[in-house]
Amino acid sequence: MNRLRGTVLTLAHLPSGYLAYAALVTQPQGAWDESTLTGIETACALLIVLSAATFLLALPPVRRRTLGRWWLAPALAFLLVGAARWTYIVQTYPQGPGG
Repeated sequence: MNRLRGTVLTLAHLPSGYLAYAALVTQPQGAWDESTLTGIETACALLIVLSAATFLLALPPVRRRTLGRWWLAPALAFLLVGAARWTYIVQTYPQGPGG
């Protein structure tokens, strides 16, 4: 049963890994590149939501001690990456007047 839970959690982390990669690698060409900035922010928002869901999925087996506490680490790491990248984008490329 633990192997099944571990497999499900591993498969749940794959989309998070893809979103984290997309959010970190995609670079806007400038402050005027709104479509790319919106894409990065969307990837970060989805990453945060998916990481929170994965964390909540992993929490019950960890609390029952059927899985180790380290199973929470990837979800927390992805959550941190999403929040940090989103904060960086908002601080570095502030929305101009009329936008």
